[in-house]
Amino acid sequence: MRSMFSFLVFISVVLLLYFSMNFYVLARLCGLFQIKKGVVFWVVIIIAGVSLVGASVLQSHWGNITSRLVYTISAGWLGVLWLLFSTLIVYEIVRLFIKINPFTAGVLILTIVAVVTLYSIINAHSLHIKRLTIPGPVDSNIVQLSDIHIGSVGVNYVKRIIDKTNALEPDLVLITGDLVDNFNSYTQKTVGLLKNLKAPVLFVTGNHERYVGAEKVVRLLKTSDVKVLRNQSTDYGRIQIIGIDYNDDENNLEQLIRGLKIDKSGFCILMSHRPVNLKKISTAGIDLVLSGHTHWGQIFPFNYIVGLFFEYISGLHKQDNTYLYVTSGTGTWGPRMRFGSASEIVLVEIRKQKVYNHEQSKPATPVK
Repeated sequence: MRSMFSFLVFISVVLLLYFSMNFYVLARLCGLFQIKKGVVFWVVIIIAGVSLVGASVLQSHWGNITSRLVYTISAGWLGVLWLLFSTLIVYEIVRLFIKINPFTAGVLILTIVAVVTLYSIINAHSLHIKRLTIPGPVDSNIVQLSDIHIGSVGVNYVKRIIDKTNALEPDLVLITGDLVDNFNSYTQKTVGLLKNLKAPVLFVTGNHERYVGAEKVVRLLKTSDVKVLRNQSTDYGRIQIIGIDYNDDENNLEQLIRGLKIDKSGFCILMSHRPVNLKKISTAGIDLVLSGHTHWGQIFPFNYIVGLFFEYISGLHKQDNTYLYVTSGTGTWGPRMRFGSASEIVLVEIRKQKVYNHEQSKPATPVK
């Protein structure tokens, strides 16, 4: 009962915020172009306000061509709405100091958002290879995939991820959560493509697996030759992999790590969907933490909002002898758009020689 109440409160807050943002953007644009706000305006506001939640429900249950199209349009509007909102806020500030003709301002705002939207769509579909070189007692190549979000991304994009990953010839593939957005038949079939990865695959749950139902996802992944680590440890030669379930409580992580036996003579990797507090785990004997979750904001300037909740939101960080890499993610959630961030496959090259790439030429510092 309590979980249902919390869910209803969450949905209510989301709908209220989304309605408010839609109202502000559309009402402001109507004002700039001197368009009267009649019945049509309010119908559009209502449809836009419930579009994302409604489309997500449809996509979760059916996953057919129609529901995917509705979801794509609704999610795309979310991205465009955010860009319009951000640009309008800039306009509100600028017009305090510079007098701008409203119609001219409206045309300029729509032009800027149209150009940025086109770029963001193209950028989101571009897969980048991010290379990191980390010192260790073994030589090994490991690929990290994260935040693929099957459901928001389609089957062809997943095929591209698999092809690019196999081309890197990794020893292991580590997927750090948020693999799926729903559990419809289309998503289940797409997950089955992971069998085509040539290296052993390990997975830990993210918050979206919790939303979908972690147990269902775990059962599905076992049929796709993916090993799921749920607060467990496994060894591959001298490399120890620890995988933890998504958890909002940092104290749970500390207790869990204390209960695991870490082989400090080898190389230990912690898979955690949510970025961890490096200061709290740097003495545990973990050499490298791989995380995701933040998407590096996905669409600027949302990264500044994400930064209010996480100390580490992107890139490589180091505390004592422990490294943390927070990837911007391999896929996207919601709008298939990226502005100010990139979709990436991370290749971690563990090397006995202390060879550093340009990111490691000086100690990494946390993002504030």
